[in-house]
Amino acid sequence: MRKMMTIILSGIAFLGCLGSVVVAGGSGSDWSTWRGPNMDATVDATGSIPADAGLKLRWRTPLGSGYSSVSIGAEHAVTMFSDGTFDNVIAFDADSGAELWRQRTDSTYVGHHGSHDGPISTPAIAGNGVYLLGPRGQLLAFDLKTGEQLWSQDLVAEYGAVAPFYGFTTSPLVIDDLLIVEVSGKDGTIAAFERETGKLLWKAGTDTVSYQSPMIINSQGQQQLMCVGNSYLYGLDPRSGKLDWEYKHQGGKRGPDAASMHPVPVGHNRFFLTYKRNESALIKFNRDPAEHEIEEVWKNREIRGSYDTPVYHQGYLYGYSNRFLTCVNAETGERAWRSRRPGDGFTILVDGHLAVVTKKGGLHIIKASPEKYQEVASLDLFPEHAWSPASFAQGRFYARSFGELAAVDILGQGPQAASGAEEMDSATSSFSRFLAHVEQANDKKAVVDEFIKAQKAFPIIEGDDRVHLVYRGQAEDISLQSDILGDRREEPLSRVAGTDLFYYSTTLEPDAAISYRFIKDYETTVIDSLNSESAPSTWGEYSVLHMPKWRRPPYMMETAAGLTGTIDSVHFESKIIEGSRRLDVYLPHGYHGSEQRYPVAYVNGGTAAQNWGQMKKTLDQVMGKSVAPVVVVFIPQTEPARGGEFFGDLKEKYVDMVVTELVPFIEQTYRAEPAASHRAAVGMGFAGIPALYSAFKHPDVFGKVGARSALLWNPNLDFVMQGVSQADENELQIYLEWGKYDWRSPLENWGVLRTHQKFTSLLQEKGHSPRWAVANDGRGWASFRYRSHKIFEALFPHGR
Repeated sequence: MRKMMTIILSGIAFLGCLGSVVVAGGSGSDWSTWRGPNMDATVDATGSIPADAGLKLRWRTPLGSGYSSVSIGAEHAVTMFSDGTFDNVIAFDADSGAELWRQRTDSTYVGHHGSHDGPISTPAIAGNGVYLLGPRGQLLAFDLKTGEQLWSQDLVAEYGAVAPFYGFTTSPLVIDDLLIVEVSGKDGTIAAFERETGKLLWKAGTDTVSYQSPMIINSQGQQQLMCVGNSYLYGLDPRSGKLDWEYKHQGGKRGPDAASMHPVPVGHNRFFLTYKRNESALIKFNRDPAEHEIEEVWKNREIRGSYDTPVYHQGYLYGYSNRFLTCVNAETGERAWRSRRPGDGFTILVDGHLAVVTKKGGLHIIKASPEKYQEVASLDLFPEHAWSPASFAQGRFYARSFGELAAVDILGQGPQAASGAEEMDSATSSFSRFLAHVEQANDKKAVVDEFIKAQKAFPIIEGDDRVHLVYRGQAEDISLQSDILGDRREEPLSRVAGTDLFYYSTTLEPDAAISYRFIKDYETTVIDSLNSESAPSTWGEYSVLHMPKWRRPPYMMETAAGLTGTIDSVHFESKIIEGSRRLDVYLPHGYHGSEQRYPVAYVNGGTAAQNWGQMKKTLDQVMGKSVAPVVVVFIPQTEPARGGEFFGDLKEKYVDMVVTELVPFIEQTYRAEPAASHRAAVGMGFAGIPALYSAFKHPDVFGKVGARSALLWNPNLDFVMQGVSQADENELQIYLEWGKYDWRSPLENWGVLRTHQKFTSLLQEKGHSPRWAVANDGRGWASFRYRSHKIFEALFPHGR
């Protein structure tokens, strides 16, 4: 599909001379700036990677948290990091790894909303200077040899620059005696400073900026500065800042889209743009300046949803589509191949090979060929996660993680990394003996048929802690999506050669309970057809695995005879959030035959609690046994508002509605104890947010609160903490619970477990005494429904 888009021009006839666009060149032995000497993350370095290449660690040294890549110049390797107290810039001898100097740049920029601590921008090396931008807007220059600070500018205080959500990220660009930085200020999108003094020379543009960086291109010998904003691409004269053209790229401003876009030069007068979360495009500058147009050559979803910037080589683009490394024909936009290996990461191109640093800390060398994924060498480099692309200089790779910096040499016939797969002891594992049998068998299908038929249950469990998830069927690729792995992560199942059987083996706690499903051929989610147990969730259907020592609560297997409560449905009208909603109110057995007043539990997210959590069944079995008789109000969300009542624009109004309208309504309609000590706010997942906030904000209304796996990463935690005051003599009863395998992203910096641990510490600092428990289970109602009785037993114990 081709589309013509208008480009606004002024000054030189830029489009007319873009017929031979190349990026600005640099020294072949240095990598002195973000994305290397050509700002396209590629170097020719012909002959650097032989056909029988191997990788060998040259040196490795401790380093703190941060996202800054490594810049190499004049035999110095420079990056930035946080030591937990301060952000620092540090220089090493590129050959030996010996530290040369370090300087503090500011107090630590604390990670938030999933990010880690430390700087994100990459420093630039030019001449005898190091130039960097800190996350709070400090533009600094240091002497490369000594580390002495040469000058500083505060972009926020002095020029009104506006910090993006995750802090200033743009990497400075050096052009001769100029230092170029995207600033996103009221008076300009991009600015040029005198490199030697830090003096402001010019500002230009009106767009906002997030995490993009400028780049320089040469157009038939003439330098052109390309600036990337959230809505526009700009072409400027680097000397004067004069705007030559601007192009509205139609990109978004959230997540891995235009907010972190870096245009990729694709041959003559073409650029590849990862301008939207779920779409990318190839654009072509028209050669005729009289037409004033840009041609959209194609757009599709083949490369999308990644923070990695692709690279271009001999007619093909190589980059990530979500977590899959993908090769795309740059002429047509058609996919040539995609691969689950080497795992999600960041790419550069060296000597016709992709060099990928994965988020799990590996370095992988892959031949850049449209034929197929061909891995040449790999090395398990870091024990911790990495979120920065490698650099290449002086014939070796430099990479950093959140804890270390390393240099890696390329060798002929070098050592290869060992497989990361878990090995099974064939002497004790019947499954491993089965795999060995299949490998030797002539009729593999018959062996697999017999083995599957012999199993009593799936998944296959050996001993108390060993489990084998299996999938059988025709497929190119099968991967696992599970609580075990966390969010935004999948792991491939191994295929039994010559068969249609795939498997994934791991160990779990003997009492663990987790949910899982498979992804077939990269896209289609399917539950385990061999496992009869599944559960619904917000994210769709999942299969459920229970390990041998997990015990199903008796109430989930039995039906109480004649002692069940009843559900009374009543319409409730709110003036605060206009409209009516139907409330289901659980009345315990005996309610209708007595005049007794009852405590009341208000369950936020009541529809899910009833349908997915089977909470009435739970209450029927525990009420009058381990739990005192209690009225339970299931509060549904209104359909138009949905999550907005829990964590969006309506969250304050929702809590006000519950406190000032719903509680009085219930106490006028039912025989409820009219005291805070007899009222509880309850919620699971997102519904835990309003439960906690309402109880802490209004202790005069709620004297008890219970939450399972409340999603308290910021800004939700900040919202809840706004309501928390110092504990007094009328101490709030608090019960919190979460799972070891709860909602989290192991490759990022967020998760229910860590936020709950932080939350309990904050409560203790304010004098509260929360009770809490951690279960060996995961996220969603597949886990919640088997433990919801714990909240009621903690808040309304029978006999007390």
